[in-house]
Parts: sequence; C-alpha cells; structure tokens
Amino acid sequence: MSILRTDNEADGLEILKLVIETTDYYREIANVVEDDNLASKLNDIANERASYIEPFENVVKDLGELPAKPDPDKELLHKIEGELTQFFSANSKNAILDKCLQEDEELATVVKRTELGEKSAKYQKLLDALAENLSKTQKSIQALKD
Repeated sequence: MSILRTDNEADGLEILKLVIETTDYYREIANVVEDDNLASKLNDIANERASYIEPFENVVKDLGELPAKPDPDKELLHKIEGELTQFFSANSKNAILDKCLQEDEELATVVKRTELGEKSAKYQKLLDALAENLSKTQKSIQALKD
C-alpha cells in the first residue's frame, strides 16, 4: 500500500465506500418511513446492495489496499436529511424516493467510468452485476413513486 493510488485502486475504494454508504442509506431511510410496505422494499434493496460489500472488499484487497469505511458524520447527515425530507415535504414518499435515486447516481457514475474491469474479467463481471443492481433498483424506485 502506497501513498499514491492508481486509478483502479482509487475506483475500487470509491465503489466500496459508495456501496456501503448506499446500503446504509436505504436501511436508515427504511427505519424512518412510516409506510411499512415502503420500508420493507427499501430494506430489500439494502440487503441486495449489501451483497456487494464483501466482493468489493476483496477487490480492494486484491489491489493492495485496505478497505475504507464510509464517513460516519456523512451517514448521520443523510439520516437527518431523510427525516427532514419526510417531515417537511408535501409528498414525502416521492421526495424520499428521489433522494434514494440521487444517492445511487454517484455510485452509478463511478461504476460507468471505471476502467477496473480491464484489469480482470472477474472484476468486470462484478461491475456488470452491480450496474444491473443499480438499474433494477432505479426501476423499482420509479415503480414505487405515486
């Protein structure tokens, strides 16, 4: 592990961090929404997303880095923001779902632009699976909107 990271190392760390953050975000939002059906669906999304944490931890380790953890202060702010969105929004369900889509957008952008898949077919397969998960999540969230 060196001080300077290659693009692949940086992307691997960023993807891992964002996978963890989005998983945690879906779980936190599921805990604050009042609609049990919506909470259940958000928990399902979080559980699916969590299945990518260990594989990306392994990618990061394969690249010679140590897995990074998300910023706990940022996660707390996300939780508070979700609660405030629900409290102040006229249509809190759609506002929360829009915020979920926004959170996934950063991860989708990194997954699309990374060249990590060129390093290994195994990495490309994992990136493709995560991209498919993001697409499926987006469709699920759009279907939940009023």
